[in-house]
Amino acid sequence: MHCILQISLGTVAVFGSMSPTLSAQAPAAANPLQVSPQGLFQSQPQGQWSLQATPTGGDFTAVTSDLLLTSKSGEFHQIPQVSGTGFLVSNSGQIIVTKATHSDAMPVHLRVLNRIGQELYQRQVEGLTDPQLSLDRDQLAMRTRIGVEVLDLTTFATQSYPRYDAFAVDADGWLAGTVLDSNQVQVHNEDGLAIQFSLPANPRRLAFAPSNGNLWVLTASALYEMDRLSGEVATRFVLTVEGELRDLQVAKNAIHLGARRVTANGFVGRHVVLSPSGRFQSMASGPNAITPPSHQIDAEQRGLIPWPLAPNSQHPIGNTYGEYQNYGGSPYLHPGIDVLGNNNQPVYAVAAGKVKAVLTTSGQYHWRVAIGGQGSGTTTGYLYAHLVQSSITVSVGDTVTKGQYLGNLVAWPTSGFTHCHFARLEDSGNQWYGDWLCPDNPHVDLENRSETTAPVFENAVSNQLFAFCRNQTSTYRDPNNLFNKVDIIVHIGDRLNSNWTCAVQTLRYSIYPVGNPGAPVVDNKLAVNFDMALDTYGSSTIDAFLVDLLYKEDSTCNTNGDYNSREFFHIITNSDGDQIYNAADEAESWNTSLVPNGDYVVEVVAKDAAGNRSVGRMTVTVNN
Repeated sequence: MHCILQISLGTVAVFGSMSPTLSAQAPAAANPLQVSPQGLFQSQPQGQWSLQATPTGGDFTAVTSDLLLTSKSGEFHQIPQVSGTGFLVSNSGQIIVTKATHSDAMPVHLRVLNRIGQELYQRQVEGLTDPQLSLDRDQLAMRTRIGVEVLDLTTFATQSYPRYDAFAVDADGWLAGTVLDSNQVQVHNEDGLAIQFSLPANPRRLAFAPSNGNLWVLTASALYEMDRLSGEVATRFVLTVEGELRDLQVAKNAIHLGARRVTANGFVGRHVVLSPSGRFQSMASGPNAITPPSHQIDAEQRGLIPWPLAPNSQHPIGNTYGEYQNYGGSPYLHPGIDVLGNNNQPVYAVAAGKVKAVLTTSGQYHWRVAIGGQGSGTTTGYLYAHLVQSSITVSVGDTVTKGQYLGNLVAWPTSGFTHCHFARLEDSGNQWYGDWLCPDNPHVDLENRSETTAPVFENAVSNQLFAFCRNQTSTYRDPNNLFNKVDIIVHIGDRLNSNWTCAVQTLRYSIYPVGNPGAPVVDNKLAVNFDMALDTYGSSTIDAFLVDLLYKEDSTCNTNGDYNSREFFHIITNSDGDQIYNAADEAESWNTSLVPNGDYVVEVVAKDAAGNRSVGRMTVTVNN
């Protein structure tokens, strides 16, 4: 148990330069940091080594990059085709690689490579978010499902701490974190002692100073310093002009603040430079960006939502809800839809709400914004993933209106797949961390679903449209000699204004004697409607169960889904028809022993989210 020392800000004297009048005429300090129109730094400080990752096509099953590792002394190493979605480099040249999927229920694959690409360490981390290096760049800190974890990159020993909103790690292992849903900060020293203090507003950023190890804490309007030795907290800077503070970088010779001013036409970024003691030195205005036109729409169809990309009409879809995915790890069902767009295309809120999360699960490609309902109770909302970090316009706690601009799409490294991963969410608390539930499919709630391409049936095996197995096995049956309980396998895909094959929305089937469709032995039974809950609060039990229940995965009917190949083989008989998927559905089948021997027609109806319909039929023979 950590011992906590309470510090009261109200009893501490304020010293140093504060409340300066900022002027655009102030001399600009020379430094390599660039601030975006949103007041977020677009570059990060480098240590002894720098890393350049160039996305490549690879084998198209996952995001791969060619890495160039360069030291300040001129040493360099080239490592080709590294699979991962996020990269960091330690002070000794170790490369930290994270690989995440669309499913927040699936663990993030964490690896540490040496300078020539050999693996030193690897593990699966449940709920990994916001990975970052310590001040000396020799420790990796990350939020997990149960707390904040610090990994020593030399010994690979780990140290666990409580779960924090924001966090930072000093060179000697001190960790600071902001307490969930509060304005409190805790600082843990190497002995486990935690100093706790409160601020007038919720902290946004934390950083340790390289010169003396003091902690700097940024709120929307002020910057505070906690003295490492005395534990005293002092106000060092107050923003007295219009706008808000959004980012913090503490260097040896300066403190850099990113600020933003919101105007009637857009956003103006500001870069404020302070001395190491917190004295104001300079401020530079710019760059600026024009706010994209509002995506607010007047919906005549009550209960429907607009698209997250403009215009409010049909967009190409790259992955659908419940679609089988496997990018080199365990297969899972896609817990949202991928709305294809263009690099840096604006993303808009489809509903009003409160910002509950702004985080990344793995590097630059996986920044996301989650917006839910008011209050700390269980609410629903929406996820907008794959945004450019420096373009994100909102912070946790902000109130958002329908149609509000949220940020821009990040350029996806797989050609033609820049997209917004859009999902429905359910979670509790004032702040969310990725271990949310995806309760249903947002695709069916979108307005203006106007694509007209119907799903396409393909042969499931050889020249057979459908395949038949002994129930719950991979023992395939001759369709001209079916007996006992059998599973029916359907091979089908859909394209939604794009070249990417996706899964269908709904499958139903009927079975009737040849020549007598009016006397079905199975009548329009629901096989699957992809509108069920996906992803659990960290347990991943829904995905793992549904993958095996709904999709056939064997050498004959080999379901796969990545950037190169997509073949979806659905087990349509693994359902009792009530759209509630549980263990009882595994025992479902077509029990041919309950019908007379003879010829039957198996008829399958497939629909997509726009209502386009296809029918596949095959004649079989029952011979019990």
